[in-house]
Amino acid sequence: MTEPSRSALTFHEETKHSELSVRTSSHYLDWGNRPYPFKTYKGLPLVPLPHEFSHPSKSALKAIRSDNQLTADTLDLGILAELLFFSGGLTRIMKTRAGTYYMRAAPATGALYPIELYVVCGDIPGLKAGVYHFNALDFGLVRLRGNDFTAEVASATGRTGITYPLTIAFTSIAWRNAWKYEARSYRHWFWDSGVIAANLLATSSSENFPIQIDLGFIDSQINHLLGLEPGKEATVALAQIGIARQASESRQTVAPRLALDVEPMSREEVEYSIIWKTNEESELLGPREVEAWKISARPRADRNPARGPLFHLQPLKEEQHSPSTLERTILKRGSTRRFAPTSIPFEPLSAITSAAASPIPLDFQLPNESLVDFYFIANQVEGIPPGSYWFNQAEGSFEQLKSGRFRDISGYLCLNQPLFADASAVFFLMTDLHRVLDSLGNRGYRAAQFEAGIRAGKIYLSSYALGNGASGSTFYDDAVTEFFSPQAKDLSTMIAVGVGVPAYRARSGAVLVPKTQPT
Repeated sequence: MTEPSRSALTFHEETKHSELSVRTSSHYLDWGNRPYPFKTYKGLPLVPLPHEFSHPSKSALKAIRSDNQLTADTLDLGILAELLFFSGGLTRIMKTRAGTYYMRAAPATGALYPIELYVVCGDIPGLKAGVYHFNALDFGLVRLRGNDFTAEVASATGRTGITYPLTIAFTSIAWRNAWKYEARSYRHWFWDSGVIAANLLATSSSENFPIQIDLGFIDSQINHLLGLEPGKEATVALAQIGIARQASESRQTVAPRLALDVEPMSREEVEYSIIWKTNEESELLGPREVEAWKISARPRADRNPARGPLFHLQPLKEEQHSPSTLERTILKRGSTRRFAPTSIPFEPLSAITSAAASPIPLDFQLPNESLVDFYFIANQVEGIPPGSYWFNQAEGSFEQLKSGRFRDISGYLCLNQPLFADASAVFFLMTDLHRVLDSLGNRGYRAAQFEAGIRAGKIYLSSYALGNGASGSTFYDDAVTEFFSPQAKDLSTMIAVGVGVPAYRARSGAVLVPKTQPT
């Protein structure tokens, strides 16, 4: 590994969970200091989003896979409202003795929702060109800048002279998640933005809009454009939506510094310096670095077959096909809190895995490549024996690594949570971190975590589309690697997701927007 790439590896090693680290942690949750889950600007007017907008009506599984040519080019404010709502809009409001909880279209670790969405656009029907912040609570856009800054986004992503009509930027407010998860919460920047991106990709596909996700950009330029406070909030990814066009030099606009006043989230905040050190050492500083980074990924090394029993992906039976639209799936989705310790059929598990492993339009990704490997424990899946498995993506088959009943182990690996002992199957998304960092540098850590977050989001959505449930989890890092070894001996776990049959009947969410109509 190159010397400059050691910062990300140091962070990863220092934030690993083990039985000892969890048991000896002195961290506690100060509920009186829990961060407010919405960013609120002082003194800036809200541009209401329309309350009547299209809902994604395509078959959920087809939309999640995005397996058709996307060519629509009629962006307007209604389409933007749809994209924002089904990615990050409010779907449930829960009042408890501890307070009011707002649940959104995509999941978030600890229901803390550290990811903010911003919009950079040229003039589109119903909305003037500018830079906006998406206010999910009031379902509107806060205008931060006027003028067309799409050319500045293009230059920051290494595409000078080519602009997209719409960019949705994902940022992370560090403290909002660190309040609970401390320094390890840097991993959650990418998990939480990845699952939102999975919703956005599927919603764009449902409306037939092309989309490209950039992780390669000049960080300081985008952070400045969005008016982010250094050491508090940073850009994670950029989603470019619509058909790219040539831009004239006259469209270049210089963005002056913004002086924005934001309501405090908490009574006090704690800064974890290792988060910002790791993030800063993975920044790209100029156009040449961006261009070089985007072409630095190397083809993945083929993993040797495990030589255990093979089980090829099986298509859904006619009675298993789901009529669920993407809208219905997103509104139904939650994070399952109790699984019934029962089985799911092999065919739906095949469909979930296939959807989760489908191509993602990431700027650093080579065609038909992925940084992520799928491992899982099958606790109770009809059609395959219980045991541990590796998904051979090239062959479209599951290879059994160990045979046995591992419910206790699947729960143990996910921090001794019974939820993941009861799940029918538990996925562990893993990557060869040393190889990734060797080719993509420190920023490769962002890439691997973010891709895993998207694939976890696809597991969520496809599980709910097929009438099951899902829930994400953290894990004992080295114990996961050890359990799946020798096949996974060089791999690091990025995220875990359990799937199965919910032990209760949950009410569906709804399209929650303010009752007052926009003027």
